[in-house]
Amino acid sequence: MSFLAFILIFASAVLHASWNLLAKKSTMTIPFYTVICASACICWLHVQFWTPIRVISLPSSFWLLLAASIASDLVYCLGLLGTYKYLEMSTAYPVMRSLPILLTVLLTACLGLGDKLTLRALFGMTVVFAGCLLMPLNRIEDFSVKNYLNKKMGFVLLAACGTTGYTLCDKQALKVLEETLPQISTAIRTMTYYSTRTITLTSTLLVIIAATPKNRTILANYIRNRDWSPVLAGLFASATYILVLFAMNFVTNVSYVQVFRQLGLPIGMALGIIILKEKCTATKLAGIVLILAGLVLTVL
Repeated sequence: MSFLAFILIFASAVLHASWNLLAKKSTMTIPFYTVICASACICWLHVQFWTPIRVISLPSSFWLLLAASIASDLVYCLGLLGTYKYLEMSTAYPVMRSLPILLTVLLTACLGLGDKLTLRALFGMTVVFAGCLLMPLNRIEDFSVKNYLNKKMGFVLLAACGTTGYTLCDKQALKVLEETLPQISTAIRTMTYYSTRTITLTSTLLVIIAATPKNRTILANYIRNRDWSPVLAGLFASATYILVLFAMNFVTNVSYVQVFRQLGLPIGMALGIIILKEKCTATKLAGIVLILAGLVLTVL
């Protein structure tokens, strides 16, 4: 994993924790998520007017991967709605961000995607995962599998599966673009993909809202009250994932991207403690130490 990829993912982690804080402080709804996506769509719409890539002429494999990515994003959205409805950020965020690590490793291994991970890297990822599970606990003695097998954690699992799905699909879609258009620079391919993705996702969400009167009312209230929270969250989310997509071009296995995105966990926990006034426990601090140790092991 290159130093450039690390810098991109670190910046992405800061922005990701920030927009999740905004989502937690506000009432997370489908219209809220739609405004987030629409903000990103507007920011990157200009790419469609100057990119040399004729998107409509891309192979069917690209469109299938894009469709799978959008479907995974919708699953993530549903998981996020339930997660922030029932759980605190300091509890939900660590587990929601850690589960995709093992899910991504499992799927990339089964599907033969990317270079084979070393035993040390796998051990490091496992340490990161353990740290993420430890952070939500008040005491180590409170650890029990039952604490993670309930309706609330079911929403966290949905969000994690969605994250894993769109991460893998986006990585493969970028690979199709690289193989189809090797003469086009990495930056242009990435921006074109992200612009196309946001247009498709926003359009899908708007169709869902148009079909549900309750969501139409909520969206109208956002506009009427000039609520800028979802717009700001959208700007952060947009910058977050475009950085992740750029980073994917500089790693040999997408699992490395998933692991280093966990740098946002200490940042997210700090924001929760400082801004949301959540408790800082010894287990949370121990979890952060495990996460950082696991990250170091992963890249050695």
